[in-house]
Formats: sequence, structure tokens, C-alpha cells
Amino acid sequence: MRLQPLLTADETRAAEEAHQGSLEELMERAGAAVAETVLRQFPGRVTVVCGKGLNGGDGKVCARVLREAGREVTLVEGVGDLGDPDVVVDALLGIGLREAPREDAARMIELVNASGRPVVAIDVPSGVNASTGEVPGAAIRATATVTFGAAKVGLAIAPGRFHAGHVHIAPIGLRPRAHEHALVPASALLDVPRKDATSTKYSAGSVLVVGGSRGLTGAPMLAALAAFRADAGYVAVAAPESTLPVLETRRRARWASASREPA
Repeated sequence: MRLQPLLTADETRAAEEAHQGSLEELMERAGAAVAETVLRQFPGRVTVVCGKGLNGGDGKVCARVLREAGREVTLVEGVGDLGDPDVVVDALLGIGLREAPREDAARMIELVNASGRPVVAIDVPSGVNASTGEVPGAAIRATATVTFGAAKVGLAIAPGRFHAGHVHIAPIGLRPRAHEHALVPASALLDVPRKDATSTKYSAGSVLVVGGSRGLTGAPMLAALAAFRADAGYVAVAAPESTLPVLETRRRARWASASREPA
């Protein structure tokens, strides 16, 4: 099973630095990819809100491509009036955020969120830490996020995940050389053994949960119960002998509770 890479901000920058072409070339591809998503999914007038960095550069390319496609586009650089758009493109901060947005950026973020319009974020929603998913201050609540090369860690981990909306990964030529984190894709479900009338618990998939110590038995027990609820055929818990009485007691209590739940 092939895992999908999740990049931090530093890993993304390393991939950009390793790219044999120019940053301008990447910016053109990135902005065009965002514009394509807007053209395909969001009709009407567009306001593109740009910051000063590379993310803002992507936004300006997006605005140009949208205009060339016949869309009415308002470009806001820094702080300004959104106008009356049908959709907003967020190109304020990008992956560089580490602390809460500054006052002017936070004001624009709140203005965009209060507009009630769908928002397409570029790379990550402004205000979300791309490396951790943390939201240290105001943050865009996007309808969709177009990210480049690979998804960012902050798009997969709460609370950032809940700000990202639907995540589109645009292949713009970046090739990550290394990444610490990866995501199990939905296709992993294809590897789950299918059951039929002759299936037994030994043919329906086995799960081994390893963990637990004195006072810390909750996580392995919850993991084991989750595996059973997901229809694993056989689940075993490997834990220190000193914790076995606690685990057994909790197992019996959980099983008794589950047996009273409605089907």
C-alpha cells in the first residue's frame, strides 16, 4: 500500500529549492491550477485577496488567468473592500505562518469569513499552521483548498483540517525529496478482507494492539474496541502483565455496555 506524503512548510520549501526550474514557473502553474478549480466549480464574480509573499504571487497569477477566461475579478492587495463577489480566493499568508496573523491580515481573514461566500484557499487556508494544523489566531474557513505537489500536514490534522474544506492536490512539478509524515489513503479499504458466508474470525483480518502501562490503559483498550467495531475478525492486545487485570475489567464493562446498545 502506497502512503500519500504530507509535507511540512520546511519540506515544501526544500522541494521548491530542489526544483530545477524557476519560482516564477512554479507560480504560474500554481496560480493556473487555482484558477482552473474556480472556473470548474465556482461560477460568477471573483475577489482574490493577496498578501505580499509567494502565496500572494500565486493569487495574482490566478486573477490574471481568471480575467483571461472572461471572469470579473477584483484584486485586493493587503487590506481592502471585497466588493460583491460570488467566490473569494484566499492568497493572504500561505505556508509561512507560525504565529497568529498580524492585525491587518487578521482583519481581512475575519472580513472574508463574514462575507458568507465560498472561499478557495491557496496551499493552506490563511491562519492555519501548515506544519502542525494549529490555528493560533484568526483563520480562513475555506470551502476548498488547492495545495501543490502534496498535501500539507496542517490540512490533515485538526483544527486545520476543519478549515480546509475539500482538498485538491495540484501537480505543478514539485518532487518532495523527503517527508516525515504520510497519510493512509482511502484505497487502503480495498485491502480489508471481505467476508462471506464461510468467513471465520481468522479469515476476516487480525489486529494487534501494543501499548499500555500503569495508569495508561485507556488508549490500547479504545484502539482494540475500535478495531472490533470496524469489523476486524480477531483482535489481540499486548500489554505489560501488571495492566492485564485493569484491561480485563475494562473489556468486560465495555462488552456489557455494547451488548445493551441498539442494533
